[in-house]
Amino acid sequence: MECKPYQRRWRDWAVDRNLEDIWLARLNALETLDLVSVCEGHTDAKPTSVKRRPSVILIVKESYLKPLTGRWYEIKAALAGELERIWPGNDTSIELAIQHTLAREDGQRNDVEEIILRCFSSRQRDAAPFSDWVGRWFQNTVCRIEEYDRRFKKLMEQGVQEQCQP
Repeated sequence: MECKPYQRRWRDWAVDRNLEDIWLARLNALETLDLVSVCEGHTDAKPTSVKRRPSVILIVKESYLKPLTGRWYEIKAALAGELERIWPGNDTSIELAIQHTLAREDGQRNDVEEIILRCFSSRQRDAAPFSDWVGRWFQNTVCRIEEYDRRFKKLMEQGVQEQCQP
């Protein structure tokens, strides 16, 4: 694996140079979410590009996906409430999206479901050096994602228990 000049090696991945090992380890240790992408924000991107903003993108793990998609309309208000409670300020843009794609490609039918949690800093990187505010944003965001992971698991477990009641 080859790293670009702004990257370094972490385990088997090329990651942005300034991302701390502890953040990466914690994001990879979540119970209900899998890390898809983490970016420190890049000042060489266009001024209007989302790539200038620090971000973390995760998807719901397969074992939680079907139970959640089946109960999406029952539980989405609770999930939204947790997003509001855990991210009360305006320093982060949060999206929790459910995507269901039916496609036919090369004679094969594909049926793909994903639930994606996207966290983007509301502030763009404006200087090449890794600023203190970016480090604070990542530290806070990792803590908030961990809390959301715990709350999500608890909500899903409550739903399973409710379904099993006589």
